[in-house]
Formats: sequence, C-alpha cells, structure tokens
Amino acid sequence: MDEKVSPGDFLTNAGAMSLAIAEARRGAAHVSPNPPVGCVILDAGGRFLAAGHHEKHGTAHAEVNAVRGLPMEALRGAQVFVTLEPCAHEGKTPSCARMLAKLPVARVVYGLRDPNPLVSGQGAGILREAGIPCDLYSSLEGDHLRNELEDVAEIFLWNFRQGKIFVALKTASSLDGRIALADGRSKWITGPESRRRVHELRADHDAVLVGSGTVIADDPALDVRHPLIRKKNKVVVLDGSGRLASRHEEFQLGRLRAAEEVVWIHEKLPLPELLDHLWSLGLRSVLIEGGGRVGGAFLRESLVNRLHLFQAPVLLGSTGLSWSEGLAVGDMAQRPSLQQVQRRTFGRDSYLTGLLRNPWNGAAFRDM
Repeated sequence: MDEKVSPGDFLTNAGAMSLAIAEARRGAAHVSPNPPVGCVILDAGGRFLAAGHHEKHGTAHAEVNAVRGLPMEALRGAQVFVTLEPCAHEGKTPSCARMLAKLPVARVVYGLRDPNPLVSGQGAGILREAGIPCDLYSSLEGDHLRNELEDVAEIFLWNFRQGKIFVALKTASSLDGRIALADGRSKWITGPESRRRVHELRADHDAVLVGSGTVIADDPALDVRHPLIRKKNKVVVLDGSGRLASRHEEFQLGRLRAAEEVVWIHEKLPLPELLDHLWSLGLRSVLIEGGGRVGGAFLRESLVNRLHLFQAPVLLGSTGLSWSEGLAVGDMAQRPSLQQVQRRTFGRDSYLTGLLRNPWNGAAFRDM
C-alpha cells in the first residue's frame, strides 16, 4: 500500500481504485494460479479506512483481508473498491460476494469482470440481490484505468481467455541491442537496480525459461534473490540436443535445486507443443531469460505476450550478440509492434515493457 495514504485521508473513486491496483501487486508473487487482487475500504465520506490483498494461493482473498480488524460500525455505509469482481463460488476459500453481502456497506465498485464462467456477473448479482449497489468501475469513471487493471491481472486473464500459458521475454542489452560480447561475456551490462527488478519479475512468474547454452556458459542459479520476496521459483531448461541429460550435477540447477524445481526438456519439441506440456505441468506463466536464440525462436513464432527490455547506456558494437537472433522481418507492415508501452528508469538504465499479443483474441500485434 502507498505509505503516503493514511487512515482518514480522502480518496476519489480513481484514487481508491489506483490504490487497490498497487495493493494487488503486492501479492503477485504468491497467488498463482489465482489473480493478484487488491481491495480498498473507504468510509461513507470517502475517507480511507483499510486495504488488503490476496496474499497467497489458498488463503483469504483481498476483500477478507481488507475488512479484517474493522469494527462493524466502521463498515456502516462504507465503500468497497476491488480490482476484480468479488468471487461468487466456494472453493478453497468462501465466496467474497456473500461475505460482503452480509456487511452494512453502502456500495461495491469493481475494476474488471472476472473471466471465470463460475464467477462472471454472479458476484455482482449476489451483492445487488442483497440491496448493495455494485458497479463496474468503467461505468462510473470511464476506461482511464483499464490498462492498469488488466496489467495487474494479465496472466490470469490470458489463462482464462485463451487457455494457454503466458509467455514473457526479458532481455538486458546495450543501446545497440547487444546482450553479450562476441565471445559470450555479458556480466554485467545493466546495473544493480535493473537486476533487482528482474528478481521481482522472476517472482511474478511461475518459472524462468532458458536454453542449454545459457546453462553451460553461465551456470546460473536463476532463483529469486530479493530482500522482500521469499519464493522458490521453478526453472525450465530447453536442451533439445540432449547434451545436458547426464550432466545435471555439473551445474547449480542440478546440484542446489530440488528435483521438482527444474524441468529439463531433453528433446526438441515444437514450441507450441512445449508450452502445452508446461501447461499440463501446472505452469501458467514463464519468463524467458535465455539468449538471443531462445528469445528469437519464441518471437519468430509470435508466442511472446509481453516484452521486458532493459537497456544500459553502453555500446557493445556490431560483433556483439543480438537479443532477437533469428527474427527476420521481411515486410515493414508486418514488423512486431508493442502496445500499451510503459517506460521507467532503473539507475542509469532505461526500461521498456509492452504487449506483443492481443490479450482478447490472442493475435500478434503488427505495425500495420
């Protein structure tokens, strides 16, 4: 939660939903396959009371955590802002819609309809049947937070809309698009601030994916090392030639990781078939951190949903290795195009991220 917001501070509808989005992001590392969800409670006069988020899969949802500890009198006439429609079904946890329907709140505002057919529209219906107005945020304030709301839940939304694993590609390059010198040396192109952000990205995805070349060249740990995040992520290693099949113990991934934490693929699979296999293993998102050959292969087949590009203010020259190796574009009108682009800086590095596939129909964005 934003530390600048204190109990008693007045918030507009937009301010409350923006705060709920920030709250949702706090749980992103631990809730898969559920979506990150945030909830903010205002009193009848629009003053901030409390906030909560879904903290871990199988535990209490955001709405429960937000109202926990608030006396019933404080909730009388309160306004509830939640990033996703309150759930209607009973699963590992009780229905949030039914819980809210029993409270003396005045209204509920939700950011997105849940794509789950078990839930979509039903949670809002339960609240309305109980006499509590329940509105989609965009019907009140327009679509100005639509991208932010979809961004925080994009993995979950893609999983439900397309029934497929979400693929993100992360690359760290020089200004001239090189990820390593000609001999493969790459430590370090970007600074510590960017690398800390990469550990957050690892935590936000179910697994990190690399090729056997990265394992042999760098012997990486590919774990999450972050002072505020404790998570055992999984790693997928693509070894189509099988050259690592009998060599796991030579590398950190084989020596220091539990067997169930590393998925070794020792056969050459078509990439769509590979992603279906990873889905069958329960993975719902992967972050590609392999070299240019692996990243280029996924780009070439239009399988990347989101690109995370970190660029350092350095040049490595024309002999350096490219991060999009093998991606050939023969028509300017068909070049891959990023949508909903966001930019930030981390230390001396610039960071850019955007979508490469339409989250609604699955089509690749082209610069047409």
